[in-house]
Amino acid sequence: MSRPSKLSAQVFLELPPVLAHYLEANRAAWLEASPNSGRVSLLSRQGIFMDIEALAVERRHLLECLGSERTRALAFRMGFELGRRDAGRHIKQYDGNVRLALQAAAVVGQLQGRYVAEPIRFEFDLEEGTLYREVVLHRSAEAIAHQMVRDDVSGCVCWGTAGYFSGHMSEILGRAVVCMEQECLLKGDPHCRFLSRLDSQWGEEANWARQALRTESVESELRRRDEMVDTAQRAARRAQVSLATLNRRLKTDLLLDNLILGSEVMGSVQTRARQLSQSDVPVFLLGEPGTGRGSLARAIHYSGRRGAEPFEVVDCRGVSAAQAVQELAGFEPGSFPGAVRGHKGALQRAAQGTVFLDEVTALSHEAQGLLLRAIERREVQPLGALEGVPCDVRVIAASQHEPMEKVADGALREDLYYALIAGRIDVPPLRARGEDILRLAHTFLSDICERYEKPLPRMGDDFARALRECSWPGNVRQLRNVIEHAVLFATGGELGLNDLPEDVLATRWVRPPQDISPDLLRAVLRRTRGNRSEAAEILGVGRTTLWRAMKRLGID
Repeated sequence: MSRPSKLSAQVFLELPPVLAHYLEANRAAWLEASPNSGRVSLLSRQGIFMDIEALAVERRHLLECLGSERTRALAFRMGFELGRRDAGRHIKQYDGNVRLALQAAAVVGQLQGRYVAEPIRFEFDLEEGTLYREVVLHRSAEAIAHQMVRDDVSGCVCWGTAGYFSGHMSEILGRAVVCMEQECLLKGDPHCRFLSRLDSQWGEEANWARQALRTESVESELRRRDEMVDTAQRAARRAQVSLATLNRRLKTDLLLDNLILGSEVMGSVQTRARQLSQSDVPVFLLGEPGTGRGSLARAIHYSGRRGAEPFEVVDCRGVSAAQAVQELAGFEPGSFPGAVRGHKGALQRAAQGTVFLDEVTALSHEAQGLLLRAIERREVQPLGALEGVPCDVRVIAASQHEPMEKVADGALREDLYYALIAGRIDVPPLRARGEDILRLAHTFLSDICERYEKPLPRMGDDFARALRECSWPGNVRQLRNVIEHAVLFATGGELGLNDLPEDVLATRWVRPPQDISPDLLRAVLRRTRGNRSEAAEILGVGRTTLWRAMKRLGID
């Protein structure tokens, strides 16, 4: 669009007569000054004269006290409010004529000496949701004032002017409008150029202006930041507690002297493990799933001379023959289709340390031969490699199956069996560990309560008796899960039978009928929804015995 014809040497606005007369050189009725009464009026509105140096002083102190970001937000917000107020006056003054009211904003600013305005383009269609208004301001007083304070700014600084146009147009059009400065004198541009569009037409570049209208007070921000600091400090304290708990748990898991081994049967396990930890003899841990074979393997490793070196775990279950070889030995690039990069196997990753093979009897014979070579010759040959590489590792294997039975049915190589069996340790099931059950339960209870930040409850007599009498088919792993269940669902300060899951009650050992307490009987009947046959089966008594016990205890 071509530039409008000038009304004078410094006037770019092309206005209808009702507005143009304000800018004509021979008209000055819009300005009144009365020094005797200390009054200055512009368009019949009383004000004060404030020179650019005063604006610069104000801007400097705002920047020093509030910083650039908050000063920008404050200037935009104040300009927005002034624009809204002027818009209301202009709509009223021009009897609802939107065109005149919109043009009045630039006229007022020029009359105040803030700039010389040059409109470039103005189009809008509110039904289509589009608006485009471009205006150039020459000799912006706001930019000049800012330059008197800071002349090394690379961005636009006419924040109050942008806010004024935003508020003025938003009020008149009844839609959120954002005016953004695109060019600025302070950046070295020849003028200050402003672009106004509907809020919805702007992207992230207008976020600071949107946020400026929601800027909270300094007091509110400080209060919010204090709350954030308090929250962070509480989180840090929780993290310290969690870290302490984790360290304690790791110490319990990894050091033989701190494993919970109070029972006589576990004493021999501890003695055997301590002896083996001081050697490089391969270890074979035999025990049911969940008995803590993995924790015992770690304890042996970290208590021995290799404790500072890697500890690699390989789960041999559900792994194909090819995958097992690749995981143990590794492979060179191009050794098989898809092998774009090389891969170090567990036997190399655990160099100078320990590799733990869980359910070793599930390995293929090829993988077992590779493992035997690593034990006897301390060497492993990755897939695709022309020769073997040194392999100084300690091997700890584990299985739930009797190894000789696996040798008999051909699942376990006999030569590998003899290589591993010298360091055999039989890990007993939890049900055979006596009072270790309650020791473990108390340890788990303390750790879990700390993790969930819950008060530590006490174990009721029936609760503790149920733990001792459970057959624990899932062993230590099941016990931890049961304690976690009880902590999460407990409603009081004491754990009772109602806080135990059904599988614990269902796997209790048979007990004499006279030992059946009212609480136990009620809990079992609730679990079975009143089914007496199921309740009798859980308690290990006959239906007649159950009926007599119910009658004796007054339970319907």
